[in-house]
Amino acid sequence: MDFRITAEEEALVFRIAELLDAGTQPREAQLVEELGPDVRQQLEGLKAKGWIVARGAADGMVVVDLAGPAWTAVRSRRDVGR
Repeated sequence: MDFRITAEEEALVFRIAELLDAGTQPREAQLVEELGPDVRQQLEGLKAKGWIVARGAADGMVVVDLAGPAWTAVRSRRDVGR
């Protein structure tokens, strides 16, 4: 896993975590509609770096989970300031 991610990728990881926590496996098309076309490149980057677990779909990828270390990073950052 490559721990060097951009600020944009980090923000996307947090959004994906929110959706997964709510029981939604976000689709690429959904994220593009919500966050803009740059999300496609960020998703590919996060997948290549091992942050997300995704599968292919007819309209792009579907994020099925975050990698274990990604969940750990998200959970530890959510606790900051509490």
